[in-house]
Amino acid sequence: MKVAIVGNGNVASHLFQALRDKIETVLVNSRTLEGFPPDADIVLISVSDNAIEEVFSRLPHTAAVMAHTAGSVPMDVLNKNVAGYGVFYPLQTFTKGVELNYREIPVFIEGNSQETVERLKALASLFSDNVKEADSEARKKLHLASVFACNFSNALAGISQEILKESALDFKDLLPLMKQTINKLASLSATEAQTGPAVRGDTKVMNAHLKMLEDKPLFQEIYTLLSDYISDTKKKERL
Repeated sequence: MKVAIVGNGNVASHLFQALRDKIETVLVNSRTLEGFPPDADIVLISVSDNAIEEVFSRLPHTAAVMAHTAGSVPMDVLNKNVAGYGVFYPLQTFTKGVELNYREIPVFIEGNSQETVERLKALASLFSDNVKEADSEARKKLHLASVFACNFSNALAGISQEILKESALDFKDLLPLMKQTINKLASLSATEAQTGPAVRGDTKVMNAHLKMLEDKPLFQEIYTLLSDYISDTKKKERL
């Protein structure tokens, strides 16, 4: 089997790293398509969501199974003049140069036929121990949830960095706390694991925090919204 990965970004780079020692894999520049193998068995289009259809439209005709790697794009954008098409969605945050344990990465598969599904699952199983099927609607929910779990939590870490930087404090001192927060979720629900002033209803501490953020109204708003969510979640749990 030969696989072509079309893309220049983080996901394409990591998929190439994950597969190149296990199967014949070609990384193709999505702008020039130079070196695209017409005899590829599977083509993974790993570009930004808005570019998938444009890149697909420029690919040479091939008998390969076509799949994109996006979380929020339906597979039907690839249904023109191809027999097999689907989605190959690795659920992880990818950054070039940052090592990953590929075996731990869940890969969600969708295909226009059972044969396509099986071929994509076999490819994913070469590097992942967690391969599942998910249709477009389920994958949209996964992508939405991952934005909250990953992108938003990272943005909150950025706020923490900014707050500590003003006092020349080291953000790395928060890493054990953040790691333990994640570790607890392996055995507890997020509601069960929640700690802090909002879950205790400690308005004195929360008001003091808001006062410290007087020169940062956006941070104040974020703090208030999240505190309200935590408080409301705790109240619902008691009902």
